[in-house]
Amino acid sequence: MPSGPMPTAQAPLDQPVESQPTAQYPAGGYPGDGFAHWPGDQGAPGYPPNQGLMPYGYPYPYPMMPMAPPPRGLAITGMVLGIVGLCTSLFYVGGVVGIVGLVFSIIAIRKAGRGQAAGKGMAIAGLVTSILAIIANVLEIVVIVWFVSTAANCHQYSATPDPVTGTSQYELCLQRGFFGN
Repeated sequence: MPSGPMPTAQAPLDQPVESQPTAQYPAGGYPGDGFAHWPGDQGAPGYPPNQGLMPYGYPYPYPMMPMAPPPRGLAITGMVLGIVGLCTSLFYVGGVVGIVGLVFSIIAIRKAGRGQAAGKGMAIAGLVTSILAIIANVLEIVVIVWFVSTAANCHQYSATPDPVTGTSQYELCLQRGFFGN
């Protein structure tokens, strides 16, 4: 490393600085365009001068907002599976389809919350319809199990009608089991 003072590119303050001759341009840039330009900016042949700079006195424009990411397949899949599960809940398949739709919808909502994907509304719709499909399927299974259980408990009674009332003990048991009479 050399010792001593480092050389500088500036002239000492007590000596005059020779200036370079500069090109003379009209005030405000090239004539007629109303924009400020860098000296020497002539543009490409056959094209007007560079118009990318803002005119003097105007602020820079605000930056554009970033676009929201498009809805991802998880939100769409969750919504579609929720709707299909709700429509097929009477065929015993809706509960399984609803569970799968619920999983997809929860994942989509979490990704939308972190800003990794859009489609939060579709994911919420999928969540709601999936939950409704699961509830409808569970209620259907509960009713069927109750019906079969009640019918099996009444099976022990005789099915021959009573000569006085015209109803059998089996029918009376079913009426009491289903309607509470």
